[in-house]
Amino acid sequence: MINKLHPLAPVTGKVRRLASRLRQKLIRPEPRRPLTAETLDLFAPDFVTNPFPHYEELRRSGSVHFLPRHDCWLVLGYDDVLSALSQPQSFSSRVEEWMAVDSVLLGADPPEHTAVRRVVGHHFSAHALETQSAFAEEAAERLLRPLADGKTCDVLREFTAPLSEDVAAHLIGFDEAALAAIRATQDTAKDLGQWLAALDSIIAGAAERMPIYGQLLRDGEGRLGHAQVRSLIRFLWIAGTTTTRRAIASSVLMLLRHPSMRPVIESDPALLSAFIEESLRLHPPEHSILRVATAEVELSGVKIPAGALVKLCVGAANRDPARFAEPAALLLHRTPNRHLSFGGGIHRCVGAALARVEMAAALRVLLRLAPRFSAVQPLETLRFTGFVNDTEQLLIER
Repeated sequence: MINKLHPLAPVTGKVRRLASRLRQKLIRPEPRRPLTAETLDLFAPDFVTNPFPHYEELRRSGSVHFLPRHDCWLVLGYDDVLSALSQPQSFSSRVEEWMAVDSVLLGADPPEHTAVRRVVGHHFSAHALETQSAFAEEAAERLLRPLADGKTCDVLREFTAPLSEDVAAHLIGFDEAALAAIRATQDTAKDLGQWLAALDSIIAGAAERMPIYGQLLRDGEGRLGHAQVRSLIRFLWIAGTTTTRRAIASSVLMLLRHPSMRPVIESDPALLSAFIEESLRLHPPEHSILRVATAEVELSGVKIPAGALVKLCVGAANRDPARFAEPAALLLHRTPNRHLSFGGGIHRCVGAALARVEMAAALRVLLRLAPRFSAVQPLETLRFTGFVNDTEQLLIER
């Protein structure tokens, strides 16, 4: 028997430890359990990092699923998402979360929604878009000048966020004082409710200096009071900044991930629009559109009960293989490309054309000032979906 003082004891201990480590390596990890609607967690780190494989796996067992963890229904298939978006009488936009932001347009149903949308739509005319495009290009050039001079640029915080804010402020008519107050409030508000209240107060204080305020009151022909106009302006600001900055940032990330696309786009500017559409399809700024079922309704043979919260997942619908060939690939010659990133039906994003104009201006300036721009940090350290919660940092250099 070997005691603790025996000269072979240390050797024997090493052998045992090596054998133990070898056994651990040989032990196979338990296979991952198949994803089901019961186990899907929309807030799990692996889902947030890259939700697309989860969408695809769950869609193999059907387009419509009830998620017990979230007490809501998830719709994944393109045809079902489009069908629901086209049935406002069955899938209402009067969702509590959205009505807190704006109950006049975003959280409204026909016939009220129809009249208000017509009023707001006047501010996105062809002439208005032409003006905004020129302004966006000037703003982008000013913001990217440091990059052209050899400095690094934080894509989200130093480019896409201030660009989208400048363009939204130009559209709405916020002056420098109002814009500065809004930016300060965004940094200090403790929660969404406090921020919305502060934004409402700033809009009220700047109303006399904003031509759009009086125009909405007049064009509303009695349908819109001061509270409704402030709600609309608040929504135009939020929609024109939050989603647009994500869309532009994601398109920059796509150019970094697909550098071969740059010379192709530069040689044929018409392909810039195709690139933007593919970027929007692959990485929509919002992955789900919320609705509430007004009565029991059926999609793909699945009955959704009245009053149920429904998440129409455009992030999954845009990659549905039943609608898009090579759904995960970036194809500049994809025709048609009827993605749902801006929604569909009567609630299709009223500012979709402006978002496209702004994305095009931003990318044109970036490719002109720094055609060989590159990321400072390794791209594999970034989340695949890119900037879902606006918390990441993407540094680029010329």
